[in-house]
Amino acid sequence: MLNSISKNQEDLAETVRRVIIFFDLFDYPLTAYEVFKYLDKQVALSEIIATLDFLVSIKKIKQENGFFFLSDRREILNTRALRHNYSWRKIKIAQRFTKIFKVCPFVRCVILANSIGQNNMRDGSDIDFLIITAPQRLWLTRLFCTGVAKLAKSRPTEKNKRDKICLSFYLSAAKMNLEQFKLANSDPYFYYWLRSLVLLYNKKRTYEQFLSVNGLLPTALFKSEDCFVSSKSKILNYLEKLSADFQLAIMPPALKEAANNSDGVVINNQVLKLYLHDRRREYAEKYGERLI
Repeated sequence: MLNSISKNQEDLAETVRRVIIFFDLFDYPLTAYEVFKYLDKQVALSEIIATLDFLVSIKKIKQENGFFFLSDRREILNTRALRHNYSWRKIKIAQRFTKIFKVCPFVRCVILANSIGQNNMRDGSDIDFLIITAPQRLWLTRLFCTGVAKLAKSRPTEKNKRDKICLSFYLSAAKMNLEQFKLANSDPYFYYWLRSLVLLYNKKRTYEQFLSVNGLLPTALFKSEDCFVSSKSKILNYLEKLSADFQLAIMPPALKEAANNSDGVVINNQVLKLYLHDRRREYAEKYGERLI
């Protein structure tokens, strides 16, 4: 960098630059506070601001209207403004569906999981949910939520995804640690995706427990039993099994073939992750190339 700054300052400047580079992959300029929020270091906001000003002074990045971005990428300022408007439209739709989803007694948490960066959804994208369910009630919850979206004619298709409801990620409250889904070598997308989630509904402090088990809140604040209650109803257990058998029977063959054998598809009684096109390896490669 420059001899006039210390090694610690140089390391911080490089870390900040890497954050900006990653978000540039998604056409997303950042404010100083957003850099502070997404940084994997405990640093004062004032230090982040000073570091950003330094990077601007040596022409590594530019600043305009409070946003920081790579020097040749001014056009993403307009992209962010447009997507902010698209996102609010989609959030209103998500909130309407959440009001219905939470009627199901087994829904513990509804989270918007669409994008890297807050309010960064494309106009033509669907609306991606992460739903946390009561233990041993994942399949019944999925049946209810998918049924609601189906009746509302709001399920995405290959030809029409705009503003449709994507229900491809369910977690049991007994299995909320997402560490198991990280790519083995490098998974920057996972890190930033986890910090870009938007809470829509929370019951029994499930979201706090979710943050805790994923290292975003001190674990001492929440005991493991806060969200785990054993389900002893034989009738409900039977209906859960019946629901699982039915949904597995009608599940597309491509998903079942990819189950537990790909980055994006996991199917069991505690986790349903149904992403046939998981692009995290692609993003990791592109990010690595930009750092060279």
